[in-house]
Amino acid sequence: MFSLNLAHPGLQRREENAPGRFYTTHDCDACGTCFLYAMKNMMYSYDSTYYFVYRQPANDREERDLRRAMNLCPMHCIRDDGDPS
Repeated sequence: MFSLNLAHPGLQRREENAPGRFYTTHDCDACGTCFLYAMKNMMYSYDSTYYFVYRQPANDREERDLRRAMNLCPMHCIRDDGDPS
């Protein structure tokens, strides 16, 4: 028999994300869509292979921008866990 791990590794929160409710997962392919719409909150990795939330939204405008990026992300890797802390 073999063991089946149902936890998809791509769904895990990246360590580089700023603490808070919004984050990216390991599914990011660095397409840049998030950066186009939420430039104040997203940053690319040192090797430009993925993006992460480097700053949580500071106001309603930034949250709207981040939510738009989340909705347009082709990899669906921007998440909101609902916990504002």
